[in-house]
Amino acid sequence: MPPKVTDTRTPAESLHAVEAETAAAARRVVASYSEDFFDGVTLMCMLGVEPEGLSYRKVSAEFEEKAAPKKATKRGAKKTTKKAAKKTTKKAAKKTTKKAAKKTTKKTTKKA
Repeated sequence: MPPKVTDTRTPAESLHAVEAETAAAARRVVASYSEDFFDGVTLMCMLGVEPEGLSYRKVSAEFEEKAAPKKATKRGAKKTTKKAAKKTTKKAAKKTTKKAAKKTTKKTTKKA
């Protein structure tokens, strides 16, 4: 009688297991190409080479918590809008003075 099919096949987990050396090499490559820690963790988890104990859910929750926008008070919002308005008016004034200077130099060169 031939052996049962389940006896000759290895479990699915062992088929997808990555050798320790290959996983370490893959982690080094991911670390060199990732832009930041969160990007590296994401890529490692996608490839299945994350170190033991690393949880993507925990890392992503911490990242979202840090990236959440902070609430601005009315006072802070007013200051930032005033600063932005000052910057734009200064830039516009500089551009107009530069244009005027160019025009006067062109006129003087044409006359001469």
